[in-house]
Amino acid sequence: MAGAAVDDEDNADRRSTAVESQSATSEGTETESSSVAPASMATRPNIRPLQVLALASSSSTRFVLNEEALKRILCDSKVANRKVVVISVAGAFRKGKSFLLNFFLEYLYSLSEAQEENCEHDWLSDEKQLRGFHWKAGAHRDTSGMWMWGEPILIRRDDGEKVAVVLVDTQGTFDNASTYRQCTTIFALSTMISSVQIYNIVDTIQEDSLQNLSLFVEYGRLATKESGDSYRKPFQTLVFLIRDFKSPDDYPYGKEGGTALLNDVLKVTKDQEPELRDVREQIKNCFDKILCYLLPHPGFKVSERISFKGHVRDIRPAFKNELEKLVPDLLNPTALEPKEINGKIITCKKLLEYFREYARTFDGNTLPEPRSILNANAQLICMEAMIEAKAFYCRGMEKACSGRRMMSEKRLEKIHLKQAEIALQIYEQSPKIGAGDIRDSNLAKLQTEIDSEYEMYRRANYEKRIKGVASACLACGDSPLLGIGLGAATVASTAGAAIAINVGVATAGIVAIPCALVVLFSVWILVCVQQCYETKCNRDE
Repeated sequence: MAGAAVDDEDNADRRSTAVESQSATSEGTETESSSVAPASMATRPNIRPLQVLALASSSSTRFVLNEEALKRILCDSKVANRKVVVISVAGAFRKGKSFLLNFFLEYLYSLSEAQEENCEHDWLSDEKQLRGFHWKAGAHRDTSGMWMWGEPILIRRDDGEKVAVVLVDTQGTFDNASTYRQCTTIFALSTMISSVQIYNIVDTIQEDSLQNLSLFVEYGRLATKESGDSYRKPFQTLVFLIRDFKSPDDYPYGKEGGTALLNDVLKVTKDQEPELRDVREQIKNCFDKILCYLLPHPGFKVSERISFKGHVRDIRPAFKNELEKLVPDLLNPTALEPKEINGKIITCKKLLEYFREYARTFDGNTLPEPRSILNANAQLICMEAMIEAKAFYCRGMEKACSGRRMMSEKRLEKIHLKQAEIALQIYEQSPKIGAGDIRDSNLAKLQTEIDSEYEMYRRANYEKRIKGVASACLACGDSPLLGIGLGAATVASTAGAAIAINVGVATAGIVAIPCALVVLFSVWILVCVQQCYETKCNRDE
């Protein structure tokens, strides 16, 4: 029955094709000349997707990262320090990944606009025309490498905070023009950097679809083994999106039917081969959340006609109805979760660093391996721990050196050693995964950077010295020997002045010496009292 319904709709599409073709011939291409772009398009006339990962050359099998494009997107001052949500679509080629992303674009821009104007948004009316990521009908690949929409879209979450939503399109996997290594690299990289990885599949979830996740299954097993109790699931959300689903009588379209199908596919039974059971268990251990949606065919006009220009009115109603439920369910403000890597929420600017590190991991002529992914994560963990440890050291030193007077070398070194010890403890508390030499090399780098910072504080402290005897007293006021010396000199000078006066040889210079020493001794006492007070305050804090 379901198949007949699809055939009836497609036959209706075909019957209308001749009339539309004649109209296009006599009046020109209507979709190009008379269509009006949706309102949300007015806010993004010059925005387009940028290729962030591409083949090094037409004859190469290696991908290279386009850092300039990533910087343009992620390092803009409006978004650089905002939490980032990354939505990526990957899967078989020529199955509508780019087409789907344009619905995401339409929804997000409409939602952002409605939030700013505090109004309702009709994001998928029949008058809308989809634009954004390029797509076309046909049998040849249209997307190569990895593309990212030219700007993050700011969406206000329920807690009032705005997050930057980034959309990523990937080339189709396992076509006749790509090597297995290229396909694995694209799929792995997009999964590593995504908050939500949408796995675009046709018809149903076959066993080979699960086997394509074997790289992440092995990675999850390795991470669990090495991190022990501190293990966190490495990935956030995996969405199986089944396109052109043909059995709605068994599993209804949408999330409900998708959840039922997913539960059946991932069910573990005693009769299964150990390998099949293991894959299913590890997939559940790798992702915080696993969802599934079933979509009908979009209609003949969309899938088979080159003249389709993105008009919503040409899309099969059943497909449109399911999209109106699917897209808000994935992208509403409550559902948007910022990207987390190793338990830390990532900003746009930070995502660039992670992108760079992962791309370096997959740069080579060999297949990506679970160990290489684990080492990449280990490197990122160590980098984050280094930043946190160094920041703690600098905050402590800044507070200790914030005074205007010079501090003794001995005291400065004591503070340095204490802050450095705590900073190294912070570094050591980070999860211990990956190769040991990664932690050791980053630890050595951290120690070098702390020593370098210490030298800067030493120079800054030395520059606070004040010339003159009185200033020297201020700078060295924490020395007990100086106080004893000043006290003895004051007593001796005063006694000498008194004797000189009694014998009648007093002069202004002789009297001035003990007076000056009395003043200096008083200054020293004041400095000591002030330091004792500061020490007590610091101890109380």
